[in-house]
Amino acid sequence: MKKLLYIVLSFIALPVLAVNPDDSSRRVWWWDGPFTKYSDYFEFNPSATFALLDDHYGMLGVDYAASAADEKMHLVQDGDGLNALRIQTKSFQKTKAIAFFGEASFVSNQRSNVQWCDVEDRTLLNPYLIGDSIGGDYYREAYSMGGGTSIRTGNWELGLRGLYKGGVSYRKVDPRPRNTVSSIRVNPGITYFSGPWRLGWYGSYERYRQNVDIQVEKDDRKVYFFLMQGFGTYNRQFSVLDANYTRIYKGNLFSTGLHVNYSKTPVSKSGLRLSVQRDMLEASESDRRTPYKITRNGIGGELTHQQDIEGKTLFVKGSYDLLQTIGNETQYTPSTINTSYIIWNFATASDRYQSLAQEAEFSLLLANQKYWEFSVWGQVEARWQNNKQYYYTPDYHQTVEDLTGKATVGLHCPMHKSCLDASISGGYRNVLNSDLFQAENTVLTERFILPDYAFLTSDYAFYEVKLKYGCRLVSATLTGGIQKNGQQQVVYGQAGLALNF
Repeated sequence: MKKLLYIVLSFIALPVLAVNPDDSSRRVWWWDGPFTKYSDYFEFNPSATFALLDDHYGMLGVDYAASAADEKMHLVQDGDGLNALRIQTKSFQKTKAIAFFGEASFVSNQRSNVQWCDVEDRTLLNPYLIGDSIGGDYYREAYSMGGGTSIRTGNWELGLRGLYKGGVSYRKVDPRPRNTVSSIRVNPGITYFSGPWRLGWYGSYERYRQNVDIQVEKDDRKVYFFLMQGFGTYNRQFSVLDANYTRIYKGNLFSTGLHVNYSKTPVSKSGLRLSVQRDMLEASESDRRTPYKITRNGIGGELTHQQDIEGKTLFVKGSYDLLQTIGNETQYTPSTINTSYIIWNFATASDRYQSLAQEAEFSLLLANQKYWEFSVWGQVEARWQNNKQYYYTPDYHQTVEDLTGKATVGLHCPMHKSCLDASISGGYRNVLNSDLFQAENTVLTERFILPDYAFLTSDYAFYEVKLKYGCRLVSATLTGGIQKNGQQQVVYGQAGLALNF
């Protein structure tokens, strides 16, 4: 309750500027319409306020989401269901020379039937996770607070953004992990203006930490903790049968990028963004060993263009991202002191795991940005993914390549004091190529690797309907969808209520 009260007070403290109440529900189209992702430079560069359509915005909202997945329609470590309550706020206010922006959120959720994963942020820390064979429902409370400012001086705009995230997750049955996560992120940016040109640079640094403490509360009971290494392998020397386990994950995450934008007219804009990243993480055990280190190297780029066509705007976006993950493992030899105390001496270290993830996306949207006019819009999207993973000594590998297509049709219907937005979308995911080589037959192979591989290599269709109605300052949103593969399916829904200023 103290954390929730703290978040609520933070919401109240954030600056917002109310516009005409009759206009608020319609102006949200500029901030929540389908074209917002086609000019996302401000999300990376806090000084790129030129990419935003409006100079002031405020939102305070609450939403609830739930999902349920059949067998073989979810990853084992994600669980087969989710219930989540979120309270969030955002605000942005810009004058001629200065801009202020802030955000805060509180999330309370439950993931059902999570298996072989006793940590948060598994995609960041994969493959060196802790897992047990029992599993169960995972509960989580997380909050974030952030904000920033940008200042325009001459042909330059300087911006700085900061964000703090914290959270606690746990299970209510043995074994009972309690994970405490915290991260601090700093994001500076600079933009130079020269006629129709905008040239920007941004950087990001994040300090990450997660403490994992696992206890078995039932007397005289022990659980086998698996220190996983990917593809069903696990560290047999340090996987233990015990009543408790402790691990600390620490990391430094860096990224930087450049973007150039050209605006010939208000309705003809083009942009190019290039970025690189390098993440360095390590896992430390309670006996001061650091057996695992993770290095992530990434490059990415996106190209955007928008053009006026007979009263509407055509938005085009293409992007490509490549992320390499390298896992370095340290081997130790034991030394016994006084017949009872064991210390571990460094023996050797080598890179034993590597993954290479590629993703390319292309999207096309034809929509009307004029929030006060009735319009029908359409969008088509395509995404290609190729994920390869290798584990050396012993030799394991996995490859999954897929292509996903999606089409959406929607309408924007502004009225005198209210507004209705609706959309319906559908698509299909097709696996183009897959391969798995796994020599060992362990409990992890049978209950973790093979079920995940079956899901990752399955084709499925998906459909979604979204409705949003706003009246004066208040808006309500309903979303529902389904993913279906034969008789197996995933269903999800979300309902939200917000105040828009």
